[in-house]
Order: sequence, then structure tokens, then C-alpha cells
Amino acid sequence: MAKGRKQLKRTQGSAMVTYEQNETFDDSLLPDAIELEKLKELDPDIINWIKERTAKEQDARHDFNDRKLKLFEKSSTRFFSIDILTLFFAFAIVMSGMVFSYFLIINDMKTQGTIFAGATIILAATAFLRFRKVDKENVGPNKKK
Repeated sequence: MAKGRKQLKRTQGSAMVTYEQNETFDDSLLPDAIELEKLKELDPDIINWIKERTAKEQDARHDFNDRKLKLFEKSSTRFFSIDILTLFFAFAIVMSGMVFSYFLIINDMKTQGTIFAGATIILAATAFLRFRKVDKENVGPNKKK
């Protein structure tokens, strides 16, 4: 059965005070042997009941962990698919911009074609550099509104 213990220690030095806090939590499914003896005195069949409950609890924990892993795998697969699609569409957009720039240059608009190609390359480079970058100022409880 779950048991916890907290310990707070204060040490005072010449110029400072140090606090040390220790917390332990025993998440054992079975009670201690002493408690089992006391419980057996109350009900002789309590040990079998505790074993059954412990097995059910352990099965529930395993099931929960399995579902959590499946959810994580599904989420990772979905993010990977979205990343691949994003890269594919980004490549298609860059290539279409370069083809349009090529047609501008062929039709005697060399300046416009060159500027359009340069802008396409610069925008593509900044988009790839910002891909999946998290803005740390706008995340969490201190985000700007």
C-alpha cells in the first residue's frame, strides 16, 4: 500500500541558512509483513483477496502503460507524416517559383526573373530554418497576448 514520508532539515551556517527537503514515496502494491499478519488475524482469507487485488492493479498499470505507448507512437507517426508532407509541399512551391523565374528569364525579363528567383531562394531558406522552431517567449504561462 502507498506510504509516504517527508523530512525537512534546516542547517544554519555563519552567513546562510540551508534547507534540505527529502520526500520518499513507497508505491508498493503489498502491505508490510507486520500489517499482513494483523490483517490475517482479522480475516484469514484476506491474503488471497490482497493477491487478487494486487494482480488486478498490476494488470491495470500494464494496460495503462501500453495505451500510453500506443498513443505516443500514433502521435509520433502523425507528426512524422505532417513533416514529410510539409517538406514535399515546400519543395514543390520552391520548384514552381524557380520554374516561373526561368520563364521570366526566357521571356526577356532577366531582372524580374533574377529578383524573383533570389526572393524565392531567400524565402525558402528562412522557411527551412524556422521549420519546427519554437518561440520561447510565446510558450507557457508567460506568453504574450
